[in-house]
Amino acid sequence: MRKSRLPLRSDGGSHNPDESAEKRHRILRALREQLDHHPAIANAHGIPDGYYAEVRTDIDPRYFGHDADTATFRVTWHPNPTFPPRTSLEDRKRTSLTANFAFHYSESSGFDCGWHLEPNPHVSGHLHSQERESPDENYVYDEFTLTATSVVGVLWEVLDALEARLREEESP
Repeated sequence: MRKSRLPLRSDGGSHNPDESAEKRHRILRALREQLDHHPAIANAHGIPDGYYAEVRTDIDPRYFGHDADTATFRVTWHPNPTFPPRTSLEDRKRTSLTANFAFHYSESSGFDCGWHLEPNPHVSGHLHSQERESPDENYVYDEFTLTATSVVGVLWEVLDALEARLREEESP
């Protein structure tokens, strides 16, 4: 394993793009281990095995008061993203993170929602949430703000946001 002399940023990024895949795997492995501690998560696993590009989990929607039969939670993390033309880190608003990520929840009912930090032409800045009630509908996008600056902190902050979003439908 090659060691980096470059300082790591709190979100796992560095200025050496050659190390992105290895760092991505280490970050996703750490996130998979954290996901194993959430009471609604079962079967967190990295894909592909041994060289993660994403983490997928089965998640119990009933834990959040939802009636769907099944749900999944998918995580991607890119510590050293490349940006499309005319976008850059200058487009980062509401967070100091430089990595790209996606945390996405999908139910068998068709409802899905996610928290993403990546370029998207539908929102100002890269940090946004999105959701739709069914695959036939367009996503509704909203801005949100992250206070976490570490990879694990972002995961738990997003899981808190997911729980708040899913439980708000329970409130009268």
